[in-house]
Amino acid sequence: MKRSLCLSLSLRGAAGRSAKVTLPSVLGSKMVLEEQCDGNLWGKAAPSKKGTGTTSWDNRRDTVQAAADRTWKTAVATPAAGGPYSIRISDGEAIVLDNVMIGEVWICSGQSNMQMPVMGFPGQPVVGSNEAILNGTNSDIRMFVVRREVSDRPLD
Repeated sequence: MKRSLCLSLSLRGAAGRSAKVTLPSVLGSKMVLEEQCDGNLWGKAAPSKKGTGTTSWDNRRDTVQAAADRTWKTAVATPAAGGPYSIRISDGEAIVLDNVMIGEVWICSGQSNMQMPVMGFPGQPVVGSNEAILNGTNSDIRMFVVRREVSDRPLD
C-alpha cells in the first residue's frame, strides 16, 4: 500500500498583528514536496490579511485571506517528480523558496534509535558511513532533522 504525505507550507505572523510572513523550519529552500498530490498550504497571518502564493511548476497564483483567528488554508496540485522549482509567498513582503524538488517524501519517526546520525554516535560508528558520506554523489537526497524539544503543550 502506497502512502503519500504532502508537506505543507505554514505561514505564521510574527508577534501580534505583524504582517510579515514566516515559515516553520521544515519549509524552505532545498525542501522536497510529495509528487502528484494536492498539497495543503496553510498557516497564520494578521487577521483579514490577504496573501498570495505562486508555484513555478505551473505558475498558478493562489490568493487567500486570514480568518479572524489568523488562520488560512489552500491547496496546490504538485506535478510528477522533478525540479528544481520555486515557490513565492507574499503578503506584500515576498519570501522565495528556491531549489524546491518534487518527489518522494519519507517520514521516519517514532523510535529512539532513529535519532542516530548517518555516521553513528561517538564510540558507535556505522560501518562504511564515512566513505558513503565522503563519496556520495546523489545531490537529490534532502534530509531534515527535527530538533528535540520538551513542551507541556502542543507546538506548531
